[in-house]
Amino acid sequence: MKKKALGILALAAFSTAAVAGCGKENTSMNTQEKTQEQAQKEALKPQPLTALENNKNSQLPPGHPPINGNEKLPPGHPPINSGMSGMQMPPGHPNVGVTGGNSTLPQGHPPIHGGMGGDLMAMHSGKNLTKFDRPINIPPEVQKTWKHATIDIVDKTTGKVVKEFKVSKGQTVNYGGLEIKILYIVPHLVLDNGYTSASNEPQNPAILVEVKENGKTIYAGPIYQKFPTMYNINHPRYELILKNISKQ
Repeated sequence: MKKKALGILALAAFSTAAVAGCGKENTSMNTQEKTQEQAQKEALKPQPLTALENNKNSQLPPGHPPINGNEKLPPGHPPINSGMSGMQMPPGHPNVGVTGGNSTLPQGHPPIHGGMGGDLMAMHSGKNLTKFDRPINIPPEVQKTWKHATIDIVDKTTGKVVKEFKVSKGQTVNYGGLEIKILYIVPHLVLDNGYTSASNEPQNPAILVEVKENGKTIYAGPIYQKFPTMYNINHPRYELILKNISKQ
């Protein structure tokens, strides 16, 4: 009987210890789960950009390009940390750097230096302009400085110059049924709430003209020296080319 009683007491003691151990284990697991949950919440909190930039060991999703340092990018991917000025464009695409003044642009493309400001010419076709679509405000000192322009009339069927004129502001010349009036000679034409000159230097030479055929205005707008196809007369045979402008 004594042995049986001792066995029962030992079993009871073991059961109590086991229950107590399970309680401790459950408490430990709950604490660990809470710690992990708290860590996950902390990780999901928004971080300052400086913290993200400095965290070079941060994990990105699979296939995501690195966003700091000089890590290797996928083939053909432009650099991400050098801004647009260092970006390599697809073949034939013009540079779009911040300054961009020396970028090589396709023929007829407006200049993109000076950011997205006045030097970015209007992107619509200028061949159907029959009246000026904005005010003209050429500074008086510019008008006094630039006195003449040399223009060529090109036969589009042959690509040859058929007539060349040296003209001054306000002069009208005639050729092949066209009546061409030179309204302004502008050294640095920009479209900034109107036609104006950004400086008195020949950075973007142009003339403002009005062209009539048989008494009807067929074009009223700019002719650019650097971008002759951007704006020009809407004529089946002829086009105007601004060869140069001069102070004399």
